[in-house]
Amino acid sequence: MTYSSFFLTVYGPGIVYATERGVVKVEIPDLSRCEPTDHKMLPEFEPSGITLHAANMLQRYFQGERIDFGDIPLVLDALTPFQCKALNVIRNNLFYGEICSYGQVAELCGSPSAARAVGGALASNPVPIIIPCHRVVASDGRLTGFSAPGGENTKMALLKMEGVIIKELLVVKNQLLIHRIQRR
Repeated sequence: MTYSSFFLTVYGPGIVYATERGVVKVEIPDLSRCEPTDHKMLPEFEPSGITLHAANMLQRYFQGERIDFGDIPLVLDALTPFQCKALNVIRNNLFYGEICSYGQVAELCGSPSAARAVGGALASNPVPIIIPCHRVVASDGRLTGFSAPGGENTKMALLKMEGVIIKELLVVKNQLLIHRIQRR
């Protein structure tokens, strides 16, 4: 059975879907909109403890609170082993306001030449924010790709919300976490 719960942001509602085992999908609103939207609370389809907990945490995240999503169980059964590995590297190594490159994630996966494969893995991320794929950028700081609504504009809005400095769609270079991640 699939359960769901809504969470609210100034850009509109998002939805968390889960089974009894964990969260399977998160839909976030399009943050590329210029104007916040007025919205009413939407009814729950059928919530569970997991969806209610995840939705509450996501709502607090979108209100600007630093949230650790590490206790939310995830179900990534539809993904390949490499996709799971790349997503878990991001989940376990990138925290609020931190960024790194696709190449750095590839190195942490044990496949230093697989930066493009990491990009493909991130594009398949069914649980954005909980697995923070928006925190991965090109090695030169460019914001490349984001499969959630609003694409790169939403990615930029999320990074700015976390305090990352962006100028002309480029992350300011000295913010890349090359040194901190390599020391782990």
